[in-house]
Amino acid sequence: MQRFIVLLVLIFSVVLPASAEEKAEHGDWTSQFLDGMGEASTHENGISMLGMLCGNGSCRYYFANGLDCEPSVNYPLMVTTDVGAVPLEAVCEPMTTANGEVMLYWFAETPYLNEAFVKTPAIGIAFPLTNGEFKTSRFSMNGFAQAVERMVNIMRDGKAQESTQEKDAPREPRADRT
Repeated sequence: MQRFIVLLVLIFSVVLPASAEEKAEHGDWTSQFLDGMGEASTHENGISMLGMLCGNGSCRYYFANGLDCEPSVNYPLMVTTDVGAVPLEAVCEPMTTANGEVMLYWFAETPYLNEAFVKTPAIGIAFPLTNGEFKTSRFSMNGFAQAVERMVNIMRDGKAQESTQEKDAPREPRADRT
């Protein structure tokens, strides 16, 4: 199982390769970019990963804990913060990488969840197992706000630059209609 997490970390390094300007450390979090997508992420001592992936005008959180899952199946999670506990449903979806397919648990980004994550120094995620027990992960949120802010700002600036380039691009002359 630990091999899977180490492989996952290596895969993300391959999927989202970044130069020094594209990848930045923010406390226990990093932010990086590739092909119009941005990612802010952290890990729990190489065992589990938590991150936010943004692209095409929307963002989603992902969670990986080294457990296999069935594609398109919903799994319950309990996220604990200083603000309180939040029950979530995460959907298992594959992410195709240069080294093959990796299964991740994805859940929606919401203002309440974002605010809770900013207000707490660490979060816990409890994942129910079939034997009645829970697998738990704990993530430092030191640097979360800065990583997400950088990712969002750069992506917004990139989109702003794209729209500025479209405005400044030479236009084809229109034929007069008379």
